[in-house]
This record gives sequence, C-alpha cells and structure tokens, in this order.
Amino acid sequence: MTDTILVAYATRYGSTAEVAEAVGDELRKAGAEVDVQPIDDIQGLSRYQAVIIGSPIYMGKWLPEAQVFVERHQQYLRGIPVAYFAVGLTVAGATPDAIRKAEASMGQVRMLVNPVDIGIFPGRLESSRLSVADRAITKLIRAKTGDFRDWEAVRAWAQALRPKIARA
Repeated sequence: MTDTILVAYATRYGSTAEVAEAVGDELRKAGAEVDVQPIDDIQGLSRYQAVIIGSPIYMGKWLPEAQVFVERHQQYLRGIPVAYFAVGLTVAGATPDAIRKAEASMGQVRMLVNPVDIGIFPGRLESSRLSVADRAITKLIRAKTGDFRDWEAVRAWAQALRPKIARA
C-alpha cells in the first residue's frame, strides 16, 4: 500500500497554493499518492501517513488559519512525519537574516509539532490583486512586485523531502 500524503496550505492570493501544487506534483512523480488541499477544506487527517503544511508569511508570521490547523491537529501530527514550508517576499534575496526571519515565522507551529524538514521560498506579489489594506502595506514597506518563485528550488525540496516522509 502506498502512503497517502497531504499537502495542506493557507493562501491569500494564490501564490502559496501554486507552490503547494508543485510540491504535490513532484511527490506524485516519485510514486506517492498525494492530496493537495486548502487548510479550510480539510475534514480529517486519519487517511494520511505524512502531512506537509504551507503558508505565506504575512507581517512576519504564518497565516492564522495555518497555525490553528497545526494546533487543532497536533496530537495526530506528532505521530507522523510532518514538513512545513513558507512563502514570502522577504526571502527573495536569500540573505541569512531573511532566512532566519522566515524560519521564525514558523516558530509557534514548530514548537507544537517538530517538522522533519522546512522549505522557505520566495513568493509572488501582484499589487493589482491585493486588497486595499495590503496594497497600502506593500507601498509603505516598498515591496517589489513580481513573481520571485523559484520552481527549481521548490521541486528540489519536494524531491529531497520524499525519503524523509516515506515510511520505512
């Protein structure tokens, strides 16, 4: 029987959803059965032997729904391999400080359920798709618009993750 892996994600404007789909596709290529779903649509976890959870970084933190998901399911998640990924604009330069801050965005969930691995990826910012409030924030912090996602890095992380989440 093949393991069934869940790639669960929170997203605001779709960038993290697309990264989650890419992770799922890569795991399927490696022979895994994979469900990729938004966190809000997930009913239960009992059919999964591993879970990968992703969220964009907003104001230095994961989205609340991603944190609540880990809190709600922490008992089950502690018994299976779990990996986290974060998508954020601040990591586009991949400076050590930016990576440290991105890792800190997962601090709360990492205390609840220790992951076998974490992935940190640059995101996408299209100001035309943003809410008025988010547009004002990006203007204030002078965020660069564009698609900074590194699909090669996402695929490589998913490939490297497969043996870490597969059951022996």
